[in-house]
Amino acid sequence: MKILFCTNVFEVVENGPVKFANLLLKINELYPEHELRILTEDMSAHRQYLYKIALSDRWKASPLSQFIRMWVYHQEAMRLRKEYPFDVLVYNNALVGLWSAYRFEATVGMINDDNNLSSNGLQFSSQGLKRWVFRFMEQLMARKVQKIIVNSNYLKEAVRKGYSLPVNQIFRLYKAVEVPPTQPRKLTIDLQSPIRVLFVKNDYQRGGLLILIEALSLLPVSFILTIVGPNPADKDLIMSKIDPVKNIVGIFIGKVPQQQVTKLLSKTHIFCVPSYKEALGVANLEAMAQGVPVVSTNVGGIPEVLDHGRCGWLVPPHDAKALAGAIHQCISDPVLRAKKITQAHARVKRFDTHTMFSTFLEIISQ
Repeated sequence: MKILFCTNVFEVVENGPVKFANLLLKINELYPEHELRILTEDMSAHRQYLYKIALSDRWKASPLSQFIRMWVYHQEAMRLRKEYPFDVLVYNNALVGLWSAYRFEATVGMINDDNNLSSNGLQFSSQGLKRWVFRFMEQLMARKVQKIIVNSNYLKEAVRKGYSLPVNQIFRLYKAVEVPPTQPRKLTIDLQSPIRVLFVKNDYQRGGLLILIEALSLLPVSFILTIVGPNPADKDLIMSKIDPVKNIVGIFIGKVPQQQVTKLLSKTHIFCVPSYKEALGVANLEAMAQGVPVVSTNVGGIPEVLDHGRCGWLVPPHDAKALAGAIHQCISDPVLRAKKITQAHARVKRFDTHTMFSTFLEIISQ
């Protein structure tokens, strides 16, 4: 089977869907009976199996950029089909695939979050109108294609209800991480030394960074809080929340390659992104794979990743006191911490790349 996978972001690897797109190229090595190629606008140099789509910065900045992408990606995909006769056309962003959904029968869409689903009716503001339009277009796409792929059971149910889809049209595909073959390092925490906490999330507000800062301020120990993901423009605001807190030293890193995140995890005592909303939470999986204890929130797909608390700590969102209590237990109870790390490392193997590849191919082959 020949697959063309469309993703508007590829080289800037800063979230789960883009990491997934990069991992997918391994299908060509592991499954020689299949071939996968990628169509993207985010490519700086020629690479095997990749096609670059021409989309000017002017069009990318346009309020109509998503509509333009729909048409441009479909036209380019159909042009490529003459030299690469793909059987299935997959869109990493279902919304961008709306035009193809109506023009090419074997189109599959991926919905990776509930951002559009959470739009509550038409609101008379520019942002409110944009959210409503995006929700409407995503719903049109979801209802037209034969298959929609989501990344958690939570999101599967949210899409089914929100877009009134039959359950057999929606397929769950857990995003994967590469799991080291060795057992995780033995983690020791000295309460007399600063405890290193890592936060990784582009949208720091949705990720609950301010609640995390408040929770750490409630504890009688010192912390070094490293922040990865937010835009550099947000640095001053974020640091203004940390600097007055006496027991926290903040380190703002911003956007970094995945390799650097892995290095940071190797020096981290706790991984904590207390999200208000999260469809799955691939960053939690990455921490689990590296043997770092995870403290997070009981929202969205996070409980699926942490096996409802067996593999980490889950607290309600927006609750600084509960979050502080979970962090305190994590750092002060070495037996429980070691147990959860071991269980997490075993569980994360369910999210390995081979399982993801085989499930992906099974879904689109049906």
